[in-house]
Amino acid sequence: MGKQKGLYLNAKSGNILYYSWKEIPCIRTIPANVYQSPAVIAHKNANGLSTTMGASFRRLLDGVLPYPKNMEMQTNLRIALLKLLKSGVVNIEPPAAIPFIGGLSFNEASVLSNCMKVPLSITLQSPDEFAVHLPEMVPTLGFNAPPATSHIRLKIAAACCNIATGEALQNYNDAITIPYNAERISAQTKLFSFPMPAGRITMVVIALDYFGNVNGASSLLLNERFRPSRVMGGVIR
Repeated sequence: MGKQKGLYLNAKSGNILYYSWKEIPCIRTIPANVYQSPAVIAHKNANGLSTTMGASFRRLLDGVLPYPKNMEMQTNLRIALLKLLKSGVVNIEPPAAIPFIGGLSFNEASVLSNCMKVPLSITLQSPDEFAVHLPEMVPTLGFNAPPATSHIRLKIAAACCNIATGEALQNYNDAITIPYNAERISAQTKLFSFPMPAGRITMVVIALDYFGNVNGASSLLLNERFRPSRVMGGVIR
């Protein structure tokens, strides 16, 4: 660092910086390389990876995100992934929940357990096959619903990303339609194959859409309190 003489400048020219420090005109060179500690580098890398992975998961899970452009939802997902990456990724399979990810909601205005009162479970039937179990129920007792609901669509989605790069790899989407009435329905199990080799993180998300008859046509009910979407299971290998 040196002092400026003559004309005072507050600017940058190449690698020379002109500035004021305690009202003293100063000049210094900007180093070509700035030292960063291993901890700073690790945080920087994890932050970049969580941003990339968050964008990948949002793209793969678009069909079950009620408000995909909501910035709070995007930030919550990125921060959860960042915490997971910084904590150290270890192999996890159901019934264990992925730390910071398991139970993550994609709509803070709607709680899945307030809408769906029956227990839904997700298990692994084989290393690469999920099973989603929905118990026997009476729909009007098993679900809370807004007025005019005619049926509920229980949406199932799985998404998989590369742990090292955050690259979007594959997804799966399906749904179970449940008439909203007082007639008992049998238990249902939905099986789906989903290859999960090593080096991948997979999320399984459950979301609900409520439909009603409006002017003789079936329409999605847009009450945000009844648009839950939640991570219900996952695998890390």
